[in-house]
Amino acid sequence: MSRLKRLLSAPFALVLVTGAAAQGLSDVFVCDSSSRLIWRCTDSDSNGDYNGPNETSVFYSGVTGAVPLSFNAAVWSSPDGTVWVTDTTEDVLVRLVDLDGNGDANGNGEATVWFDGRLGGNAEGVLMTSARGLWRDPDGVFFVASNNTTSGGNDAILRLEDVNQDGDANDLGEAREFYTPSLGGLVGDSIPTAIVRGADGALYYSDNGIAANPPRGAYRLEDRDGSGTIDQANEVSTFFLAPPQGSNAFHWEITVDPQGTIYLGDNGNDLIWRLVDANLDGVIDPATESNLFWSAGVQSTIWDIDVAPDGSLYVAEDQTPDRVLRLFDANLDGSIDPATEVFELYNELVAPNAFGSAQAIAIANGPRRVGVSFCGPAVINSSGASATISASGSDLAARNDLVLEAASLPLSSFAFFLTSDTAGFTTNPGGSQGNLCLAGAIGRYVRPGQIQNSAGSGAVSLALDLTQHPTPTGFVGVQPGQTWHFTTWFRDNVGGAATSNFSDGLSVTFR
Repeated sequence: MSRLKRLLSAPFALVLVTGAAAQGLSDVFVCDSSSRLIWRCTDSDSNGDYNGPNETSVFYSGVTGAVPLSFNAAVWSSPDGTVWVTDTTEDVLVRLVDLDGNGDANGNGEATVWFDGRLGGNAEGVLMTSARGLWRDPDGVFFVASNNTTSGGNDAILRLEDVNQDGDANDLGEAREFYTPSLGGLVGDSIPTAIVRGADGALYYSDNGIAANPPRGAYRLEDRDGSGTIDQANEVSTFFLAPPQGSNAFHWEITVDPQGTIYLGDNGNDLIWRLVDANLDGVIDPATESNLFWSAGVQSTIWDIDVAPDGSLYVAEDQTPDRVLRLFDANLDGSIDPATEVFELYNELVAPNAFGSAQAIAIANGPRRVGVSFCGPAVINSSGASATISASGSDLAARNDLVLEAASLPLSSFAFFLTSDTAGFTTNPGGSQGNLCLAGAIGRYVRPGQIQNSAGSGAVSLALDLTQHPTPTGFVGVQPGQTWHFTTWFRDNVGGAATSNFSDGLSVTFR
């Protein structure tokens, strides 16, 4: 945001932040389309917002990263921590993975084109000329809402799948147009913007065509004949057409909560509809099965919505100022009280980092990584890889929920974690194969249950008790302000000879 835009910003209605907002606040990824960045927002100080120092960080830069972004329009977070991004101008679906555990995906090999929708970009010849909404099924199949442009393509819901598991969906049999609302239509007559999988197994998408063919609203798709596409008249139906409002509707986002309730955003009127198909007939009766869930009351420009594990909605608002809001229906009455159930999580006029344009938002489904890796890569072990150590949970000592995780170990190998308040580097200590990244007084996690076997996964993990932190002279409690360093020791076998090895190191400064 420019300095002029900040100075001219009009004040927004008061948004309350209470203790209820601070509990269980999820990390989120935000697409900043004008700055071409993906931000990660973390409530590090557990005060119920993302406005503090270091609580907003660049997870990926489409300016300097390996895969350029021009207008990143949708973001998705997978349970394994992978982040996926569509771009309406570059016409690609990008896969972002924090391989080195440093908190971003800007390193070598961390950003790749998972689907290339440009001319000649994939073997099926499927064009994705303006990729917007994004949905990923648990089996890894993606559905993308895409629009045609003057350069070609169709208004379509695309289905993408990495069938041969080679890291992309660009091969034969991996991409197709699942549904085309207006095959061969003019630019703008149909504008698919978002797609979700409903609790009934059907897909629901939002359309915003300017020619009212189809009318702006939400539509239901069900592949009844199992053909793999929506190709029969009875496979597509109108799900919900919103009653007329003061301005033209523009349904940029549709999402669904764990109970199957569907929420449809309207940034033309700055509101969100709540849709419950009570009689399960696949159609929403506007009089009995829909209600106005939230109205901003001021110009808001709601670009995107995601549902947190607690059922609250997180909203990306591209306005002056850009904000992230949390809507929590505490009294379960099916609507949001603007005075008590709206929480401002981020405001670019308050936070150290300002978003340029908050275009999309995704709850960070993967574990929050904490700490800084050092002393790596580790010496390659008999698995053919370097063992790594990482941590998830919180670096707040009082929260006491830190989990250490070691990966890329030899299979069926005994392992345990080491810790010290001093980092170091010792080559082949005690005749081992690797490098010890600790020095000073080294404590060992070797109590019952703490010596583990990597079994068939080549990985071990340990939930720490920070009140019982091991040192050579006994247990101590970890205190705010202290930095502790960790590594993993494990049995190894090199050239048929039994030996041992170490992972790289991890430093965590506790608060």
